[in-house]
Amino acid sequence: MIAEVAPEIRVFGSKIALFSYLVPEEMKTKIRLGSIVLISFGKRKIRGIVFELKEETMDNLKTITAVNENISLEKAYLETARWISSYYLCSLGEAASLFLPPEMKRPRKVVGQAIKIKPNNVTLADDQEKVYLELLSKLKNPQKPSLLLGVTGSGKTEIYLELTKKTIEDGKQVIILVPEIMLTPQTLSRFQSMFGDEIAIMHSGLSLSEKYACYTDFYFGNKKIVVGPRSALLIPSQRLGLIIIDEEQEDAYKQDHNPRYHSVDLAKEIAKNTHSLLLLGSATPRVETYYETEKGEMDLSELKERFNSESLPKAQIIDLKEEHRKGNYSIFSESLVKELREVMDNKKQALLFLNRRGMSTFISCRDCGEVLLCPNCQISLAYHLDEKNGYLNCHHCDYKSPVPSRCPECQSTKIKFFGTGIEKVIAELNTLFPKARTFRADSASLQRKGDYELFDKMLRNHEIDIVAGTQIVAKGLDIDNIDMVGVVSADTSLHLPHFRANEKTFQIITQVSGRSGRKASTGKTIIQSYWPENSSIQFASNHDYKGFFKLEIEERKKFHYPPFVHILRIVSEDKDKKKASEKINILTDIIKKAGYGLLGPGPCFYQKLYNKYRFHVIIKLDRWPDNQIAKIKAENDGFVWDIDPVSLL
Repeated sequence: MIAEVAPEIRVFGSKIALFSYLVPEEMKTKIRLGSIVLISFGKRKIRGIVFELKEETMDNLKTITAVNENISLEKAYLETARWISSYYLCSLGEAASLFLPPEMKRPRKVVGQAIKIKPNNVTLADDQEKVYLELLSKLKNPQKPSLLLGVTGSGKTEIYLELTKKTIEDGKQVIILVPEIMLTPQTLSRFQSMFGDEIAIMHSGLSLSEKYACYTDFYFGNKKIVVGPRSALLIPSQRLGLIIIDEEQEDAYKQDHNPRYHSVDLAKEIAKNTHSLLLLGSATPRVETYYETEKGEMDLSELKERFNSESLPKAQIIDLKEEHRKGNYSIFSESLVKELREVMDNKKQALLFLNRRGMSTFISCRDCGEVLLCPNCQISLAYHLDEKNGYLNCHHCDYKSPVPSRCPECQSTKIKFFGTGIEKVIAELNTLFPKARTFRADSASLQRKGDYELFDKMLRNHEIDIVAGTQIVAKGLDIDNIDMVGVVSADTSLHLPHFRANEKTFQIITQVSGRSGRKASTGKTIIQSYWPENSSIQFASNHDYKGFFKLEIEERKKFHYPPFVHILRIVSEDKDKKKASEKINILTDIIKKAGYGLLGPGPCFYQKLYNKYRFHVIIKLDRWPDNQIAKIKAENDGFVWDIDPVSLL
C-alpha cells in the first residue's frame, strides 16, 4: 500500500504537493485518509497528513515511521485544506498543518465525559426572539452563512447563548471566535454562566500542554464549546453544528504569516464542508460582508434597537479648528471638559479614546527639521514616560533608546515633542481632575495574563472614574455606569493611504461611542476632529451603518476595489535596499508579461520594518484563485504573497 502524504512544513521551490510513502504491513489497518503520520523528510522526521491511499507498490520508497491512532482529519477538513492551499497560495501540508494538534512527547490519555448544561437564564426581548427564531430555522438546515447586524448594546450575545444551547441539545459542537485574547474573558464569563466548566479555551497565551488539552477536549467531544481568537477555529470537530464569529469586522481575524488566511473566509469553507451554520455578528460589518447579503450570498438578521429599547448615545462633533480660533490649544475641547465635569459631579464614569500610544507621536529638531527614526524600521519614534524618566520607543520592533539632549544631525538643543498619545491624555486628565481615579488602557498597561480581567473588574466596581485607552477599549466593554465617551481625535486613521481608511474610521468611532449609555442612562459621545464634515465621522455620529455603506460601496465600485475585485499584494523584503527593489522589479516584469494590470511597484508606506526594506506591487483580480498567478508564485517563492490583505501599509 502507498500513502500520498503532505508534509506539514513549507516546501520551498517544490511544485509537488504530495509525496509517496510505503505503508508497513503492521500499519495497513491503522492508516486511513486523514491519518497523521510520522515520516522521514530529508534529514528530519516530521509529521504528515495522508491525502490518498493506493493499493500498489513502488521501489525505493521511504516507509512511514508511525501513525497517530487517536486523532485524524475528517474528509471535511481535507477538503478545506485543499481550498486553503489553492486560495492562499501555500503548500498542501502547510494548509493541513493548521488543523493538527500541538506536538507533545507524552500526550495525555483522553476519556469522555458527560456534558452538563445549566438551566436557561436568558430572557429575550421581542426583537431578539424574532431574530433567534429566524436563525434557529437556519441552524436546522444551514444553506449559507448569516450576518447578525445589531447596533452596539442590542443584545447579540444573548442570541449567541440561545443558539449555542440549542446546538448542544442537538448533540453538536460550537466554535465561538472573538477577535483578541483580551476580549475572551468577558465572552467566556457570559458562556460559563450558562454552560459551567464545559467550555474549552484556546489562545496563544496557553502553554503547549494547555493547548493540547484544549484541542483533545474539543476533538473528542469532552467539551462542546471552544472559545478563543483565530486558533479556536482550527480544532477539528466531528460533529460541528455552529460557528459564531463576533465583531467580524476586526483585522485580528486575518493571519499575518503563512498561510495568510482570514478567519471569516476559512470559517465559510469549514461551515460548508461540515454542514454547519456560520453566524457573523457586528454593529459595523465589513463592506464586503454586508455586500454579500445584498447579493443574496448571505442571510441577514437585524437588531435595530438596543436591548429593552434603550437609546443610542447622542453624539456631538467638535471642530478642533474652531477650538484653536478661540485660543484653546489643549487636547480637550471646552465641551469635552464640561461633559467630563458633569460626569464627575454625577458620580458616573467616562471613557476617552485615542488610538495612539505614548506621550508624543514623534520628536523633531526645530532648527533642522530632523525627525528621530527607529534604526530598524525608519518609522518615527514615539516618546513615552515611565515611573523614572522618558524614553523613545518604536511601536513595531520595540526598539528603545534614551531621549537625546542634542539633535543627532545638527547638534541643536531645540528638541521638540509633537503629536498626542494616550499617556499625554492621562497626564492632562490628572492636571484637570486631580481627584479623579484615572486608568490608562493600552497594550503596554494590559499585557500580562489577568491584566484585562482586573481592569474590567475595577471598571465594574467603579474603582475607576475615567479610563483613557486605545482600541482595546473600543469593543467588548459593557459597563452600566459609563455615561460619556470622548473621542480625543477621530482623525488618526482617516488619511492613511489605504482604501479601507474611511471604513476603519467609521467602525472604530461607532464601536467606541457604543460603550456609553448602557442600561438606564442615555449617555453621550463627544467626537473631536479637524475634519468634522467627513462622511465617515458624520455617519458614525448617527450610528448610521447603512448610510455609510451606501456611500462607501459606490466609491469602491467607482475605483475598482473590493468587493468588486480581489486584491493580491506581493511584498519584497531584504536587509539590502537595492536587492529588495530589484527583486520586486523583476517579478513585476514577469507579471506584466503574463498580461496582468497592476499598481506599482513602489516602496511600502512603512518602508523599513524589523531591519528589512520593503517594496510592494498590487494586482487587482476579477476572479480568484488564479492558476496562472499560482504558477508564477511557485517559481518565485521569495516574497510575501497576500490575497485579500487587510492592510496595504
